[in-house]
Amino acid sequence: MRPIARVPLLAAALLALAACGRGSSSVEAPIDAPRAAAASDFSVHDLEARWRDQEGAERTLASTGGKARVISMVYTQCAHTCPMIVAEMKRVEAALPAEERGRVGFVLVSLDPARDTPAQLAKFASAMRLDPASWTLLTGDAGAVRELAALLGLRYRPEADAQISHSNTYLVLDPAGRIVHRQDGIGRGTAATLARIREAAPAR
Repeated sequence: MRPIARVPLLAAALLALAACGRGSSSVEAPIDAPRAAAASDFSVHDLEARWRDQEGAERTLASTGGKARVISMVYTQCAHTCPMIVAEMKRVEAALPAEERGRVGFVLVSLDPARDTPAQLAKFASAMRLDPASWTLLTGDAGAVRELAALLGLRYRPEADAQISHSNTYLVLDPAGRIVHRQDGIGRGTAATLARIREAAPAR
């Protein structure tokens, strides 16, 4: 395992926070600002934390590998921006032709492990109509959440109203778990994300 202490945190420092409970829909940061993280050779597969998926199975992030993945960190009690992030990820999925979808997975990691049990993740997945063949939802302990957020260059902060302010970001990982693309903010289109997915998971 490579040490993760050198994970580039410049990206995290540049990202603004948006509170889900306040209806903010985008992160006010230049879209190219966080590219330092994308240049890293670090992989989420290097993290040894154990997670539980929406079926209650214990998983590592490495177990989700083998294909390109679109990943974000959200939480199920979020009233505004998290559903919008998921909806945008679903638009990415819908834009992929059927022959490409099998080479791409979608991963949502909870920022709220105290409330987001596997059963709650399963309920959320059903409500959002997420195909379990393509979508993996994960919950872990607070330390695992912090570690992954640092590696992905995401910021989050609990608020007094039980909401969580967080970066509105989703990323593309290659089959080895390395960051190859990040999209900061919502509603900026999916063309760049689709292009990087196709680079990360070319047709055989």
